[in-house]
Amino acid sequence: MFRKLLIALDESSCSEHAGRLGLALAKRLSAKATVLHVITPAPAPFGIGTYSQTLERYAQELLSSWKELGKDLGLEVKIRYTHAQDAAEGIVHTATELACDLIVMGTHGRERLSRVFLGSVAERVSRLSPVAVLLVREDSEVRPISGAFERILAPVDGSMAGAPALQVADQLAQKLGAKLQILHVIPYLPPLIFMPGAPNTGPMAVYNHEATERALLEEGQAIVEAAKSKTKTSKVHTEVVKAQADLESQVIVEYAQQHHSDLIVMGTHGRTGIERLLLGSVAEGVAHHASVPLLLLRPNPTRKSA
Repeated sequence: MFRKLLIALDESSCSEHAGRLGLALAKRLSAKATVLHVITPAPAPFGIGTYSQTLERYAQELLSSWKELGKDLGLEVKIRYTHAQDAAEGIVHTATELACDLIVMGTHGRERLSRVFLGSVAERVSRLSPVAVLLVREDSEVRPISGAFERILAPVDGSMAGAPALQVADQLAQKLGAKLQILHVIPYLPPLIFMPGAPNTGPMAVYNHEATERALLEEGQAIVEAAKSKTKTSKVHTEVVKAQADLESQVIVEYAQQHHSDLIVMGTHGRTGIERLLLGSVAEGVAHHASVPLLLLRPNPTRKSA
């Protein structure tokens, strides 16, 4: 389980929510916590030396308040600020340097055309980080002071890439006494498409819709049962849901809302270059629209199991 948390903060309200949840989670997991603030270069019109000193004083004031909050929770919180050309790279570099196994940070999501925390920082961190990333929305309904997750949702697709996410979701459920919800989403199956046939046979269907739908359902049931067999927590609920012309990410988000999930755990490829997330844009879509915290993991995260 996670042993060293890096909590990346700025002055935003979503960052405040993430910070409180991160400290509380560190307490629940008996983990060490470091609170980080990244200072990026001064805009051209400002005097670089003076502006940098002002930002350093601000960082010290911001971080000292979190150190005190940690004391109130019974945690010895380390504080750190660093200078970096790019905030996301500064966060990832610090996590690597300190051998952290989880980064916690806030995100606005993209509702109403808003961008991810500090532009695309949370998004870039989730793609660049070699360790797990916990994204926390400002409007999350999870109680940030408790760090308690009661229902953990783990979407599964049967791939090897998703195995570490299921394992971590199971470990968290055991550690926190939470219910584990295992969900498989059957992709939307478009209506039958007909191709011209021979003159004496007429149009022919490209595929057997009914048989394909039945096969996908059977496959989905097999996937969730296989996933359940790999878990150790005592409270597990499995479900297979069909996507009714919706994106798979939308189905996951709506399921979390309807079933009162308070944490979603998913895997990512975290690629550089094109940098797309697992299942095309499924995890990315969940990250942009889920109202509960989202824990993203690589297929082979650099962490130690409990």
